[in-house]
Amino acid sequence: MKNNVTSVWIVSREYAGIAEAGGVKNVTTSLSESLVRTGIEVTAFIPAYGFVNCSGQSRPGPSISIGGTVYEVTYTVCYQHGVRIVLVNSPIFSEKSAVYVYTARESFSIPGAVRGKGHHDVDAMNMLFQRSVIEWGPLFNEIPSVIHCQDAHTATLPALVRNLSPFNNFYSETGLVVTIHNAGPGYRQGIPGLSRAARVTGLPEQVVAGALLSGVFEPFLLASQYACLTTVSPWYAQELIQPEYDEFTGGLSSEFKRRNVQIIGITNGIDYHRYTPSDPPVSLLPFAFNPASGDLSGKYSCRRDFFKSFDKYMSMSGLQCFGTMKDDSSAVYFSYHGRIAWQKGIEVLVRAADVVLAHVERARFVVLGQGDPVLESMLVELSVKWHGRFLYIQGYERTLARMAVAISDFLVLPSMFEPCGLEDLIGNIFGTLPVAHATGGLNKIRHGETGFVYSAREPKNDTSVLAGLLIELAQPVIDSPQEGCASVSAFNTMIQIAAQKVIDEYSWDVITEHKYLPLYQSL
Repeated sequence: MKNNVTSVWIVSREYAGIAEAGGVKNVTTSLSESLVRTGIEVTAFIPAYGFVNCSGQSRPGPSISIGGTVYEVTYTVCYQHGVRIVLVNSPIFSEKSAVYVYTARESFSIPGAVRGKGHHDVDAMNMLFQRSVIEWGPLFNEIPSVIHCQDAHTATLPALVRNLSPFNNFYSETGLVVTIHNAGPGYRQGIPGLSRAARVTGLPEQVVAGALLSGVFEPFLLASQYACLTTVSPWYAQELIQPEYDEFTGGLSSEFKRRNVQIIGITNGIDYHRYTPSDPPVSLLPFAFNPASGDLSGKYSCRRDFFKSFDKYMSMSGLQCFGTMKDDSSAVYFSYHGRIAWQKGIEVLVRAADVVLAHVERARFVVLGQGDPVLESMLVELSVKWHGRFLYIQGYERTLARMAVAISDFLVLPSMFEPCGLEDLIGNIFGTLPVAHATGGLNKIRHGETGFVYSAREPKNDTSVLAGLLIELAQPVIDSPQEGCASVSAFNTMIQIAAQKVIDEYSWDVITEHKYLPLYQSL
């Protein structure tokens, strides 16, 4: 097939190394860089938040009215690994200290701001950003082959392009893609009320009316009329159009089904070279090892170093720790790293860990993350109840996060729903076998081959099913005369197969070549 795609614009509120918040940054950055490696010109548009520190060439921008307020916009152009980065400058972005939520400092200085809660002017932020992107083309006479929008914050852009003058003519031959990263409550950027949504978006009421769900304007519903919809795994694509999944999408799944919306699932890749465990400066781990070749001695050296130098790691990270733990070569280690949120199944993790610790004396759990205060309190209570056997590190620091995964035998991922999930792949890279709830993108785990998945007929049974599986997996490790799950022949084989599959099947270059390029060309 002839490649008729010469330039791609990636539109996102996040970009790794520039503006980081969640998994969207990884997709935005890695997809952009892999496209560059194919010879395509890539431009990534990102808001210039107050914490962004990128110098570059300044370019003038337009005055844009959003909801009756006029905003002055300028652009800053810089480059990163071959990707042209266009930062959108406006006070509404530069006054923010985090991508999506207010920081603790802002909660003291901004009336009504609450730490961890979303910005009060998020609707204006989203619309100004999208309008600023499409204004770039006519200003500088650039027409991309494809505009690829990441998540709901940018999902109104296709309707703007197709309905507003002069953009409808200027971008008439540009393909449009919107990727749904998460359609859960709180992620969809809905705007209540027809008149308010029309005023904020600047779109005709009849256009906005076609995207209402229970009186709320839904950007993803609007995007389905003007763009190709994708999501981050084939399994999540199926769940998004199943009415029984409404619990996790606030009714959006039934509406997608009713409208016969087609969603293409493309599993996110991962940049192995950003984690390579055989290269300590890259992996951030103190010892080298190579799971794909079966060389795992360095993995257990990392474990010993972690507990021996624990105070040093904690002082360097500045995080708060609850509980204590010492290295035990005869113990089995389970870990969780990620957001402390209901979506991630933390309640299930807490209850299952309690059962496992009660039945398996040599079981150990290490949990690292931050989020919901109620769930954090449950983890703190468990660290007190199981002193010396349950460790909770509150917060996030990249080196510690990688160590928590690398020192473990099994990575526990009990998510209630999970669009894609990269933690299972990171576990595979570090020789740690994932144990996950069979939902969404976690279904890419091949049970008994690259990790383990579980499911229960009733959600209330998730705890007992997970606990039973963890107890079953723990026993061979404990019974082995040598250290770690790699000393168990069946687990050792799985570790090697899983690590190699990440390299062969889930690199971004493979995903881009076999999935995204054909998609772009089809547009």
